[in-house]
Parts: sequence; C-alpha cells; structure tokens
Amino acid sequence: MNKKRFSTIASILFLVMIFGAFLGNLLLPDRTFSADENRILASRPSFSISKYLEGRFETGAEDYANDQFMFRKGFIRLKSALDVTEGQLEAKGVYRCRDHYLMEDIKTPGAHFQYTENGLKQFRREYRGLNMYFLLAPNAANILSDKLPLTVRTADQNALMDSFYSRMKSCGYQTIDVRDTFRENKDQVQLYYRTDHHWTSDGAYLAYKKAAKAMKLDNVLEYDGYVVKKNFRGTLYSTSGFANGRDDEIKIYMPSDSSKFENSVIYYSDTKKKTTRFYRLNNLKKKDAYTVFGGSNHPLYTIQTPVKSNKTLLVIKDSYANSFIPFLSQSYRKIVVVDPRYCYDDIDDIIEANGVNEILFLYNCNTFMEDDSLEMMLSDQG
Repeated sequence: MNKKRFSTIASILFLVMIFGAFLGNLLLPDRTFSADENRILASRPSFSISKYLEGRFETGAEDYANDQFMFRKGFIRLKSALDVTEGQLEAKGVYRCRDHYLMEDIKTPGAHFQYTENGLKQFRREYRGLNMYFLLAPNAANILSDKLPLTVRTADQNALMDSFYSRMKSCGYQTIDVRDTFRENKDQVQLYYRTDHHWTSDGAYLAYKKAAKAMKLDNVLEYDGYVVKKNFRGTLYSTSGFANGRDDEIKIYMPSDSSKFENSVIYYSDTKKKTTRFYRLNNLKKKDAYTVFGGSNHPLYTIQTPVKSNKTLLVIKDSYANSFIPFLSQSYRKIVVVDPRYCYDDIDDIIEANGVNEILFLYNCNTFMEDDSLEMMLSDQG
C-alpha cells in the first residue's frame, strides 16, 4: 500500500469516526444520572437571548457536551490509566494516597457561602425556642492528612471549621465537634472508606456517641457492627478512575440487646412507601452500594418510633447522615429528615406541621462549603 493511499484511507476512517460520534451523540437519549460519579448529569440547555448575552447558554452547552459525550466513561478510564502510568497523583480533585486511600481535595467556601451563613443566623433568630445543633463532619484529607502525597498541600479545613463553629455558637447554635474523637481513634478504627467520600459506619457510630452526649439524648443504646459487603468500591474510585488495590467493607449496625430496641416506621414522601427497615440490603448488589443506608437521597421522609420520648427532631442533612440517622431513632418519637438538595417544601410548614422541638444540621464539610441548596431553602423561609 503506497503512502498516498494509506493517508486517504486513514482520513476517511477518521471522518467516519467523527461523523459516527456526532450521530451517536445526536440520536442517543440523554443520560440523567451517572452511577459511577454519583451525580446528576447536565441536561440540554434552553436558549434565550439573556442567557446568551450573560454567557450562561455557552457554559450550559459546554457542560452538556462534556456530560453527554458518547464513550465518555471509557475516555475517563483511559485518561486515568495514563495518569497512573505517568505517576500522576491527582485526577478530578481526587488524590492517590498511602494505604490504598483515595481522598478528595479540601473544598473552600463558594461565593454563596455568606448567604448560607446569613440564612442560618436568621433561621436561629426565627426559632429561638428550639434547640439547634450543628454537626459538621471533617473529611478524610483532614483527619488522615498524614496519608496524603508528600507534595500535596490542601486548604486548612480545621481553620475553616473553627471559624464557622465560632460564628454559629455566637448566634445560638450548639456545635458538635467530632474531630478530637476521630483523631484519637483513627489508628484503631477505619473512619472513612478508601474509595468513597463518605465516612464509614464505624465513623458514623463514633460521631453518634459524641452527638448523644452533646444533645443529652435519652435511651442511648449500644450497637454492634456487622460486615455485609467486602468488595465495595465507591464514588472516588469511579470518578477518578484510579485503580485501587484494596476493596472496602460495608458494615451495618444492629442493637447489642434487641429486647431494648423499638422498631420504627419509615415513610418516604417521594415514593409513598413505608418500611420498618433502615437498611436496604438488596442495594448491596448495585453500583452505589452506599445506598444500603436508606436507599437513594430522598427529599423528605419521616421516622416514627414508639419510645417514651415525645420529642420530634428535624434533621437537615447531606448523605453523610444516611448511616448516622438509624442511631437516633430510639431517642425521638418522630424524626423528620430533609435533604435541601432535593426537597422544595417550605421549611416553616415542615416545622409547624410536625411539631418540631429540636433541629440537627448534619453535613460533611466539603459539601457544606460548596452546596447552595441550604441557602435556597432558608431564603425561601416565610
């Protein structure tokens, strides 16, 4: 085959590939959710003159093209494999760390953060008669910073948390700081998954015992952990594409003395379904096995337990709370759980309709610093 003919064939094949990719992207239905990255994917942006002039249409179109590109998953995996071969230590905000850990970078406050704080302060003034608690969970790159690559310097999450807690205390919130407890136990207890951004059930249980004292909870039971999955690979593995040599275990916690435990009735308002089970064991077979803790992130659900207490707790949270909430069930007659990222109900109506006595905010620090959904919920307050 002469050189000219080879070049012609290569050019034709290249054009066919480009046209095929274009046609595939045009004809294939858009995907709404990435199980690998555990996030909602960008949808096709609507056009308007104002969006075009402000640059929002161009940004939306770029996000849409990046998220909906055919073979996107394969390209991400290929790039990550090349990064590993070249000794790359970071991919998409995730670091390859010692002892087979993958850790996301420490996030700093976004532009919205001051509005979130202002909303929290106004919310505290509005409901002075209610006890309000704030548990901000530190992330792995903070507590396990000794496992980060030697060349990596993250933002000072402790300084961010100290400053935020100080401001919240000054306006009447009772803060629950689990950092000392985590540091004291980090060598004996696996506090975070190696391949996922969440704390483990063991970490959640330690945080619960700290919170139980701060919130002066009644009927605090002891629990035992049981391994229900041994080959869990989480969102950091999927997002970064970094291969990790050690799978994680997932544990669920059950009461040490079941005779002292009262079963709860859990009602999910989005699916209109009831259950008495906090753990969805069938979800252990899914890609995102972390959904064993209550299923997906529901907008709003209630937990009712026939205990002596007549108190009602409102939990405003992110997904870190999913493995934490079952421990609270024995201390409250009713618990209302709200995830502001998906819930659009009026928070004042929720409090009034359910006779809420206490409120717990539970977030991991990274999500809290960047997410604006809590600010939007609080700003919609009557």
